[in-house]
Formats: sequence, structure tokens, C-alpha cells
Amino acid sequence: MKLWIKLGGTALMACTAAVCAWAALGGITGQAPERENTAAAYSYVPSCSLAEAEYVLREYDGCVAVFASVGDTSPITLTDIEVGTLRDADRQILSTGLAVADREELLTLLEDLGT
Repeated sequence: MKLWIKLGGTALMACTAAVCAWAALGGITGQAPERENTAAAYSYVPSCSLAEAEYVLREYDGCVAVFASVGDTSPITLTDIEVGTLRDADRQILSTGLAVADREELLTLLEDLGT
């Protein structure tokens, strides 16, 4: 009797392992859904104009940089967020300058761009 219980338990564990392996391999080899990278699929409405902005986010040496105003040529801070890793829409916005109203919004935007 004990032998049948051991064999049944072993068979159940083997079947469970096979199902888990099948599901894992299916998840690895499955096609990921296509993400839209177009500017039409993503839009950002700044909280202020570039003229009113306390900070401006722009590209500088391939990274996202924080500038004090639109006309500044040297950034206040250069982040380690590489522009090449961002979505096309984000790169387009950064090429013209992203107006930031205050420090809180700046930190939120940098966190969003960095993830």
C-alpha cells in the first residue's frame, strides 16, 4: 500500500513539474505584444510654458540634463539617463526642451524617464 502511495505522489509531482516547465517555456518563447512608439500614441501636456519654466529638461551629451532656463548652454545637473534608451516620443520632446514648473515636477519627470 505504501508503495502505491509513493508511486502516485511521485507521478503527481512529475506531472506538475512537466506542466510548469511547459508553461515556463511557453512564456519565454511567446511573442510579446507590440508597443506603439509613435508620438500619436503618447502625448505630454506641460504644466507651464518654456518661458515660465523653473527648469528645462533637454538632451546634453546623449543624456537627459536639467537646465535653469531655455537659453542656458550648461546644465545644472547631468543625469545618467541615456536619451537613446527612451521612447521616440520622449526623445522628440527633449529635443525641443521639456518645461518643468517646479522641483516636485522635476523629480517626478526624472523618475518617469529613468524607469
